[in-house]
Amino acid sequence: MTTLVLLRGLMRDSRHWYGFDQDLAQRDINVISVDLPGNGTLVNQTSPTCMQDYSNAVWQQIDDALLKQGKVPCQIKVVLVGLSMGGMLALTMAAQRPARIEHVVLINSSATNLSPWYYRFQLWGLLASLYTVSTRVLRVYLSNCDASNKHDWLEAIVLAFTSKHFGQNIEVITAWSLLRLQCHTSLVNGLRQLYACARFHSPAIHTVPVSVIVANQDKLAHPKCSEKLALFYQTQLYKIDDCGHDVSLDKPEQLQRLLINIISNTKHGINDEY
Repeated sequence: MTTLVLLRGLMRDSRHWYGFDQDLAQRDINVISVDLPGNGTLVNQTSPTCMQDYSNAVWQQIDDALLKQGKVPCQIKVVLVGLSMGGMLALTMAAQRPARIEHVVLINSSATNLSPWYYRFQLWGLLASLYTVSTRVLRVYLSNCDASNKHDWLEAIVLAFTSKHFGQNIEVITAWSLLRLQCHTSLVNGLRQLYACARFHSPAIHTVPVSVIVANQDKLAHPKCSEKLALFYQTQLYKIDDCGHDVSLDKPEQLQRLLINIISNTKHGINDEY
């Protein structure tokens, strides 16, 4: 059985797969969802400012999960699937411990040595999202509404920025606002993670296959960032239409099919290079 490790992005944690991980596990795949230092179960840790320093905490979670399953960690190769910052970390881990990794799948990721900063973080997309909900945010913060409503609008801004289809979905906004109330990344750790992303250079990887998935309507990271990664690693670029940055939220079924196809090709020795 394939062991697939899911890595979320900036200031998000394993809860934000929003059932995608559970659905994927129903397809005869061993799915492990982990948190980065400063996020989720590791919210009390300080987020490193260098991508290489995130790896040990993630490997610890992977090995703990494998041990609980009665497996010997050093004997198991994993498929790393990283969304955004998670993709940067997946590449870093592959460069550090290639013998432990079967495949790396990048989703809407980027690197500073391949793409300019204004492609890696599109300010216009953030400004458009802010504009969409600005009057409501002001109304909430200037009123005596309770804190949960304020969290609702914070999540509305984030979802408007990262999702093509759920930016105005009250059910998702409410659910993710509850997650924020229960546990959320501090502003300081968020800035430290952003700095780590800004410094990330794509490493040379020679023994681990890399696949790249891109959403055509990503308002956070320009699709050209993924195109550059695909060229750098000389691999196929898989495109998902009508989709925003958070692919697992916008197009979960299509993403699952893509991942299963990539895993199947790897097991059958099919090369997806250009």
